[in-house]
Amino acid sequence: MQIIKKPGFYVVGKKVSCPWEQLGIEMPKAWAEVTRRKHEISNKVSPYTLDICLQLKDGIFTQLVGVEVSKITEVPDGFEGISIPEQNYVHTRHTGTEMEMIHTFENMIKWAKENNHTIDPEDFKIQFAPDDKNGAHELYYKVV
Repeated sequence: MQIIKKPGFYVVGKKVSCPWEQLGIEMPKAWAEVTRRKHEISNKVSPYTLDICLQLKDGIFTQLVGVEVSKITEVPDGFEGISIPEQNYVHTRHTGTEMEMIHTFENMIKWAKENNHTIDPEDFKIQFAPDDKNGAHELYYKVV
């Protein structure tokens, strides 16, 4: 694990806002829609699908499933374009199953604390996910 400064970037995708109990229902729907409609998104710069936890506030998770783009021009109906500023992150690569990923995020939090870094209290994190779901996931957890 390491601290990195990730340059700002743009993402277009499907936003989901719901409590934890509904994430297991709403996120697969968002993933399916983005996968089905990815061809409608202009200016893609990467084949990866991103799962970004934008914030956790008052028990509501706001997440975006989308793709990185070079600029936001036309946004497909039902999708949103957002700008992610340059920020510092704990970064690691997860090579286990998706079910084991929670443990990797927990280890990132532990590592940050042990190395005198503070994880973003709004839970901002990024997951670069390969389309085949069997490849390594690049994980970024924002530090403040």
